[in-house]
Amino acid sequence: MSELNTIVGQRIKQKRKQLKLTGIEMGRRLGISQQHYSRLENGHIKITVDQLITISYILGISPQSLLLTSETMSPILNAWTEKTLYSSDVIVLRNKKRRHLK
Repeated sequence: MSELNTIVGQRIKQKRKQLKLTGIEMGRRLGISQQHYSRLENGHIKITVDQLITISYILGISPQSLLLTSETMSPILNAWTEKTLYSSDVIVLRNKKRRHLK
């Protein structure tokens, strides 16, 4: 179970409850069982892009609003930062590339 799946599921559940929709109704609209929908909402299984788009349409919000929050971006940015070169490394690489092109 990924932290991102859990956070997105919590945001979906929060919005669903605001709209007074049941898990049964969401499952029906998605063409899946209520149990399967519950597992999506609780972050136990990965949500597909198609499901994310359909859920956001049902909830009247954009898919980005479910994904792009400080909570969801933090693990992504942390992973990206760990693999990113420092700016001084980029400058060295750029200079080497320029010398190679001359």
